[in-house]
Amino acid sequence: MKRAMVIGGGAVGLSVANEIADLFLEVYVVEKESRVGEHASSRSSQVAHAGLYYPTDSLKAKLCVEGNTLLQQFCNDHDIPFRSVGKLVVALDEKEDASLDTLLCQAEQNGVPDVRKISGREVQNLEPQVRCYSALHVPTSGIFDSGKYLGSLVANAWHKGVHICKKTVVTGISSEETFTVSVKTNGFPEETVSADVLINAAGLFSDAVAKMVNSENDYQVIPVRGEAAKFYRSDGTAISMNIYPVPHQHTMENGDKTFTTGVHFTPTFGKEITIGPYLVAPLHKEDYAITTPLEQFYEKVATFFPSLRMEDLHIHQAGISAKLAGHSDFVITQDKDFNQCIHLLGIDSPGLTASLAIGKYVKQMLKEHLL
Repeated sequence: MKRAMVIGGGAVGLSVANEIADLFLEVYVVEKESRVGEHASSRSSQVAHAGLYYPTDSLKAKLCVEGNTLLQQFCNDHDIPFRSVGKLVVALDEKEDASLDTLLCQAEQNGVPDVRKISGREVQNLEPQVRCYSALHVPTSGIFDSGKYLGSLVANAWHKGVHICKKTVVTGISSEETFTVSVKTNGFPEETVSADVLINAAGLFSDAVAKMVNSENDYQVIPVRGEAAKFYRSDGTAISMNIYPVPHQHTMENGDKTFTTGVHFTPTFGKEITIGPYLVAPLHKEDYAITTPLEQFYEKVATFFPSLRMEDLHIHQAGISAKLAGHSDFVITQDKDFNQCIHLLGIDSPGLTASLAIGKYVKQMLKEHLL
């Protein structure tokens, strides 16, 4: 086949484009914003997730664990700041301690290496400011510079001959044996571009693109805004690791089990330490207003980080994740009527960590089913 088009220039779309560049004569990435990764990819906590929360054999579990390794290697190869700071999931009492046992079992089933349960005293040896009953220590969790990661994905794509078209909005798709995609580029008349294969990696707008491809698609992406605060490290508030509370597991209407990880601490490469996400419902898919009072961030973390003072906190940022209604896992699937289109839907956390693995997964789908 001659031409593939990837709709969406976030980390996932760019990773897919890099992977499939050798399968086609031309690969185009169409991005509606003036820069790549404008939404979820550049508004994350910059945590490299380990993969312990997700059900065994789910795409999230498989691609996060694989993606964690790929991401560390990619960052090392491209001089992108990456620090294997590790993670502590802290339990405050015996009831939460029992939940850690469940989470430890899940981590082991998912193949997350070297996770172990430690006592509150051992936690204080690692993080003197943290107070807890016990914790899971997850050494493969880390932090990385997502901006430089996106820049390297772009540079690699250009080197492979991928065309990246920014400020380009998809306005319609005609789906037959090949796709005719109508696009509007800032300052230019609408035009059409043909593509033999279409990859829908449009994130928050992947449901709208899926509907353009096939009017029978009824996917619904639900935006969830994660708001974050920050403080500046001092002798009394310094941490070096990701610090998470015990997650809450709940069952969705379709029977899927999922974890809500809660408000947590993330160190940065500077003096800032971020606190978040505090989850709220935005008014629309690009509503980045921050509405959560700083007092609510403080209340979420003060129980296990008592040295923090309310006056230390400042507003940091907001990001919006693309939750797919009725699904807790990633959905990566061929269109039910047009198998030369692959939809990537519900790519919320840990999508950034898993992005390189997702690219490889999509490439394998193409090779097995289309090429």
